[in-house]
Amino acid sequence: MKIAIVGGGPRGLSALERIIEWSRDEQVVQITMFDPYGPGGKVWRIDQPLSLLMNSVVSHVTLFTDETLSTNGPVAKGPNLYEWIKEEAISFIRDKNIENSTAFIEECEQLGPNDHCSRALYGVYQQWFYHHVQTRMTEQTSVKFFKDTVRAVRSEADFFQVYTRAVETTADQVILALGHQENELTGETKTLAAYASEHRLYYSSPKNAADAPTEAIKEGEPLIIRGLGLAFFDYLTLLTSDRGGFYEEKAGKLVYHPSGKEPKIIAGSRRGVPHHARGLNQKGYGEEYQPRFLKEKSLNRFKRKNNLSAEQFFFLLKKEVEFAYYSTLLKEQYPHANLKKFTEEFTRAKGAAAVLKKFGIKEEAYWDWTVVEQPKRLVKSEESFQTFLLDYLSWDFETAKKGNLFGPFAAALDSLKDLRDEVRFMLDHDLFTDDEYKSWLLDWFTPLNAFLSIGPPLERIAELEALIEAGVVTILSDVMEIKAQNEKFIAFSQRQKKEYAAHFLIEARLSSTTNQLSLNPLVQQLLNDELATIHQLRLASGEVYQTGALLVERKTNQLIGKNGKMIAGLFCYGIPTEGVHWLTAATARPGTDPWNLREADLIAETIFNHFDSLSKR
Repeated sequence: MKIAIVGGGPRGLSALERIIEWSRDEQVVQITMFDPYGPGGKVWRIDQPLSLLMNSVVSHVTLFTDETLSTNGPVAKGPNLYEWIKEEAISFIRDKNIENSTAFIEECEQLGPNDHCSRALYGVYQQWFYHHVQTRMTEQTSVKFFKDTVRAVRSEADFFQVYTRAVETTADQVILALGHQENELTGETKTLAAYASEHRLYYSSPKNAADAPTEAIKEGEPLIIRGLGLAFFDYLTLLTSDRGGFYEEKAGKLVYHPSGKEPKIIAGSRRGVPHHARGLNQKGYGEEYQPRFLKEKSLNRFKRKNNLSAEQFFFLLKKEVEFAYYSTLLKEQYPHANLKKFTEEFTRAKGAAAVLKKFGIKEEAYWDWTVVEQPKRLVKSEESFQTFLLDYLSWDFETAKKGNLFGPFAAALDSLKDLRDEVRFMLDHDLFTDDEYKSWLLDWFTPLNAFLSIGPPLERIAELEALIEAGVVTILSDVMEIKAQNEKFIAFSQRQKKEYAAHFLIEARLSSTTNQLSLNPLVQQLLNDELATIHQLRLASGEVYQTGALLVERKTNQLIGKNGKMIAGLFCYGIPTEGVHWLTAATARPGTDPWNLREADLIAETIFNHFDSLSKR
């Protein structure tokens, strides 16, 4: 059997590992992998700046299955990222003569289990993993890796043809494990890019910060950055400390000393405040928040009766977050409270204020979703915004530093990471209507979840505060808007009267999953040849809404063609399916039956079950 895997990042490598573990009883399995950047792929390539960090701590990252795997595949344990750093990394870096080896070794020696490593070091882990899984192969299994871009996959009668510019190969099964892709620009981004080209301005469209030519941004010049999420913090690092500035701690507070090579950064977003810091990790192996309202038993009951609306589901999910907050708050500030009784009464009353009052929780400590969703509601006037923002960043840093087990706010936000499978349950069993899917999940909850629980390492928040106080960064006080006039970009907000003009503009975000606009030649070919189609929602208004995902059969991740029929043997999983699946870019955390490892295992199981059925004919 011949299997082709397109994509060498974490999902492609997980697919490889699962196939190898499933292939032990087969006669001959030939695997061919493709990625122009080699094992690890583009996002995790090892030649990017070591200042760009993962936003997961090293002890919470793995590529290996463990005893929690709930699918049917064989478990093959191995070191998580932290264990590898302490046990295998330095010898591997030396043996393979990895570029920039001295810096990688120094990083390994300094990292603790709850630290954030460089993305490049995670790329080295993936290279090691690729070599490691080959030691697990039987003599009947082989793997070849081509550093090349797959431009087409064509379906023949009983097999597929896989094409690059240099290679043509056949495969019985093809797995597409593509990562983030750049898209054709449309709407405002297309207009701004055209204006920049016409007037010789700098415009950086949505992309990984490591791929942006930031060296072209001149020191001392105004620079507009739109977006205050993870990519924003990457750009801040590249444009400040990577240009020679440095931070110093004075009286328990971070102070930034500019090098003079920084641009003058003006930043903003739709929400108006940066993503929350990741809470200091205090959770050990497999330690997760355990739901009270959305237990598996309750979810299965909702599935049988099909009587839970999206509004009711997210009401209960909010109560989970509130319980994580209040139960931690009681431990911190009300040590004599009966936590068991509080849990019972809070659960029974679905978090009613009467329960909070009964247990003596002060009203000023009550969880307020209106403020949690839009912190700028607390701003009294335009003049007070900068004071509010500095206080807000300081508060965010201190609450995150309390940790995700002992800090009430950090524990609440961290519970959202542990409740992802409950959201996926609703999708996998079609328990949302298409209208609910769009309005509740895609439009409301997904961006809110990113704001609350997919933020930067907490030190980045302290750095931002220091940069604002040093006059290097200015944050707009309301929804940032951009216009192009007088041969410049202009940033402004409705609340803020002042306008900021600049020759430089960065869109600080990754491209969305919008496969119909993808510049990837393989995706274009699959859509043109009707081997793939775009996932759609049919709304009650009669509108057909495209999520941008490649449509796959949810259980097996096999592509569905334009004719509505499944393309047997042609699999796609991960980021291109974002919209059919949810939060496909998340890393696998050991001890938690991680979703992406389950998906890889199900693909391998489908392949080998099909192969077994053919061999028995």
